Amino acid sequence: MLNKKIVLPVLAVAVLGVGVAFTSLQAHAQTSSNSFSGLVQVIAQKFGLEQSKVQSVVDDYRNQQKQNMQQNKQQKEQDRLDALVQEGKITDAQKKTILDEQAKLKSEYSPDTFKNLTPDQKKQQFQKEQDEIKSWAKSQNIDPIYVMSGFGMRGFRGNIHRGGWFGHKPTATPTPAS
Repeated sequence: MLNKKIVLPVLAVAVLGVGVAFTSLQAHAQTSSNSFSGLVQVIAQKFGLEQSKVQSVVDDYRNQQKQNMQQNKQQKEQDRLDALVQEGKITDAQKKTILDEQAKLKSEYSPDTFKNLTPDQKKQQFQKEQDEIKSWAKSQNIDPIYVMSGFGMRGFRGNIHRGGWFGHKPTATPTPAS
């Protein structure tokens, strides 16, 4: 009973924190392009360049950086799942299934999902996503923490090795016969 009294408030704070983070990232993304427009204008004037060409270079650079960050993120997730396969916690087939499900979820639940929601709606949406992940993982005989770490719960990844996500300890997943 004591665990529920501790876990539920911690979970609520975490959910609200994620909602605030998404909101602030959206605000930063919107103001970031505006702050660069001033820089673009100064560079164009200082060096006698067309502002549209300088803006194009800045946009190309930002898009390349975003793409590099996405590739690094995907590689880290691939490495994390490879390690779980090597540790015998999931099978190679389960790894592929997890990656496929994460791709599906990422297309369904983008940060834009939270854009115009109230804090209460954000909390409900986040809970819906987490419930869907847990349900899917259990139906696949995969511990939900192995899926959640790759989708929206990155901040809690370190907890996998220190007792789990909010006290959830990963269970051994049976290895199906090939």
